[in-house]
Order: sequence, then C-alpha cells, then structure tokens
Amino acid sequence: MREGPVVAFQGRRGGQSAFGLINAQWSRALLQAGYAVTDYAPGGPPPTILIHHDFSSPFSRFEPPRSVKCVAVRTWDFGPFPPVWVEKINREFDQYWAHSNWIAELARRSGVRADLIRLVPLGIDPEVFHPEGPHYPVPTDKRFRFLFVGGVSRRKGSDILLEAYRRAFTAADDVCLVLKDHSGDLFYRQNEVRERIAVIRDDPKAPEIVHLDTFLPEGDLAALYRSCDVAVFPYRAEGFCLPILEAMACGTPGIVPAFGACLDFCSARTSYFVKARRIRAPVAGRFRVALGFEEEIAEVDFCEVPKEGLAEALLTAARESPPARRAKADAGAECAHGSWTWAHATDVVAVRLRELCP
Repeated sequence: MREGPVVAFQGRRGGQSAFGLINAQWSRALLQAGYAVTDYAPGGPPPTILIHHDFSSPFSRFEPPRSVKCVAVRTWDFGPFPPVWVEKINREFDQYWAHSNWIAELARRSGVRADLIRLVPLGIDPEVFHPEGPHYPVPTDKRFRFLFVGGVSRRKGSDILLEAYRRAFTAADDVCLVLKDHSGDLFYRQNEVRERIAVIRDDPKAPEIVHLDTFLPEGDLAALYRSCDVAVFPYRAEGFCLPILEAMACGTPGIVPAFGACLDFCSARTSYFVKARRIRAPVAGRFRVALGFEEEIAEVDFCEVPKEGLAEALLTAARESPPARRAKADAGAECAHGSWTWAHATDVVAVRLRELCP
C-alpha cells in the first residue's frame, strides 16, 4: 500500500505542449519532495490531491472525484473567464492556481472566489537556460538577429511583428528575424500568419526572415536564444509567456508590451518596453479556443502593440550600443536565475499543497 500523499494529474505530464511540460516539472519536484505522483484514473484508487492542468479536453465536462482535494489550473488569455469555468471552480475545486498576477486579477474579476485563488508562477531550468554555452546554427550571414519564439498566431502578436519588422528594415540592413515556430503544436495551427511570412520572404526588398518550423528540445532552444541579440514578444494576450523568461535567463533581452503577465518579471532594467493599447469591451457569444472547443464569454480584455511603436523599438534595440544592450542582458539573467527558477516555482507548489494536506 502506498504511503504519504498521492498527487494525481489530470493532463499529460510530458510531450511538447506547454501544459504537459509544466506538469512534468511539477511531477519531478513533487517526487523529490516525497509525494507519490500519478496520472488520474477515474474509477481508480482516489488520490490525496488532484491537479487539473489539462487543455486537451473540455474543462466544463470534467467531474472531479468526491472527497478529494482538487486544484484547477486554468488560463483564459483574452479577459474574464467563461462563466461556466467560474461556476465549476467555485463549486468543485479547493484551489485555483494562476501563473501570473494578471491572470489572478482576471480570475477575481470573473467571480472566482478570492479564497480559492493562489499565485503559482513558472520558472526556468538554470542548468539549461544560461548565458554561457553553445549557439544554434542559424542559417544567416546577418550580424544582428531578432528572435521570436512561439506559435505564429494573432494571440502571440506575430502578425504585428511581421509588419513592424517590414516597416523598420529593408533587405539592405544587416538584420535578420528568426521565427521559431512549431506548426505541429496542437494549439497553433493558424495559416494566415505563416502565409504572410512566405510573402515577405519572397520579396527581394524585404529584410531577411529565417523560419524555423520545428520543435526544439530545451538544450537546442537555449542555444537558439544565445545565438540571437534581442528577442521580441509583442503578445496580445498571455498567461505568463515563459519564452520571455527563458530568453532573459540566456542573456537575451526582450522587447515586450508594457502590459499584462510579463510585468511580474520584466522591468526597464531587463527589457525594452513598448506601450500597448488596452482593448476591453463587452461581447456576447461563443468563443472558439485553440483546440476547437467553444466557450461562452461576456467580455474581452487584452492589449495590442502599435506597429509603429514596435518598429521604433526594433530600431532602438538594433542601434543601441553593445554595452547598453549587455547591461539589460546581465540584469535579465540575474533576475531569472535569482528568483524565477523551477526550484523557486515548485517551492510555491509545495506550499500550496501543504495548505490542502498539512
């Protein structure tokens, strides 16, 4: 018979999706802390605690086991949560985990009970994401390299980035934009932005773009961060945006919106801020999420970086002196390694679980 608390995960603990990689990090840390960790099996032996962190199936249809402490980990990037989520969390879960203060604020505004909300941040592996190490062989002869990491989609703002980059530079400039995409990712299968990439790459007057459409293991991803000068993340909506923190840990400062989730760990010392316009409006209807599930929502709340503002930020970063850019890089690496590792993050997880099972 198993001894000690048993933590079961609803949601895969591995693979290439963001939630699976996070669950894998939490699982390893909990095993080291003495917990038994398993996948949730309906009808099987009940765990002590269940963590629902799963975006591969509809949350509203999940039935938590009775007499088990249950944690919901949900992010709704575009504003207040769907009411069906709020009702379910308040009625059936003992804690709700938000990765950033921005998502915690949205949860409160949505009606999630304040006594359920806990801040549980993400982190980086300092043994992998650090400034010293190999560089990724980016196929370009350009000396200055911008980097975007994430699914090319409107939520990530990659459409804005392409237009701003095209405004700021031409083929004559010694710059390259590296887009690290992964079209096989379950969450990002939009084609319109990829079509725009192809159009720009076929234009002989346009600045250079390198499109890496592949999944990279963490070691190769860290090498890619180190091979570029500045990362760019003009998101419209994010729950945390771990690639910003990973880039910082590798000594690659980011251009980011002065809005939302990244404000937890970005500052003027570490990053290039771009003013963003907040878009907040009532809506009425069903909203289709990345996996094809539909949810009813009443409001949207996100940001948009103006193309001209982002173009100016790209020019500023490219023209800045190497010592000034290095100062941001050093500050970012110090911040990431000092307070934002997985060790820090999983310490918080352990505290949250002890609240449920002292």
